[in-house]
Amino acid sequence: MARFLLSLVSVLFCSTLLQAQAWQLFGVRQFGFIFDVPPGFVLTQRSDQGAEFRGENDALLTVWGARLGEHSFRAEIEHRVVEDEKEGWKLTYSVTPRWASYSGIKNEQIRYVRAIAVCNDRAALFVINYSSDEKIPYDPIVVRMVRSLKAEGC
Repeated sequence: MARFLLSLVSVLFCSTLLQAQAWQLFGVRQFGFIFDVPPGFVLTQRSDQGAEFRGENDALLTVWGARLGEHSFRAEIEHRVVEDEKEGWKLTYSVTPRWASYSGIKNEQIRYVRAIAVCNDRAALFVINYSSDEKIPYDPIVVRMVRSLKAEGC
């Protein structure tokens, strides 16, 4: 029995370790940010500003950096909120001087947006859209993505 339990713990530990390693580090040096891409998301498009990843069941993750120019971080986020609301998203949001988060529902889809102010006049953002049926499994994934979006190399 002890040997069985030891084997079981070993298998669980290895599978947990593999899952933890399945997250991919992504960043754009010129915009000064890094971000963890969840397991199962495949790069489908890349540019100088960021990238797009596709997950199971048509989940879409976009990560990018932006120059704010003459606009403040708050003004940029408020503009994005207005544009998403015009597209029919029912949103709740929170904006501070250094970060913003908002989420909403439209046509049985959930959208979650996170943005952080990065180095001087730049920002880093991610948007993930996924089925509302998958809210519970996506909750811890979104939490990890929020924590992983960080300024680096400023």
